[in-house]
Amino acid sequence: MNQLSIKETVKNYIQQEFLYDKPELELNDDSLLIEEEIIDSLGIFVLISFLDEQFQVKVEPQEVIAENFATLDVITSFVENKLA
Repeated sequence: MNQLSIKETVKNYIQQEFLYDKPELELNDDSLLIEEEIIDSLGIFVLISFLDEQFQVKVEPQEVIAENFATLDVITSFVENKLA
């Protein structure tokens, strides 16, 4: 799976799961997901569950840090590295 398809899959999921009630909010590759309150701490675990189901990516407890889920670009790189 290439970077673009990973990014698009994650972006679509975030839009459907977390932005369904905020159509005015634009999700960019570098949007600060936590700082802009797009995803909260519970949302991180929902997203981790999605990544596991969608990409068979196992996120270790020590990897559950805000830096790994800061932006769409960061999440894409994180998933790519886990798949490598």
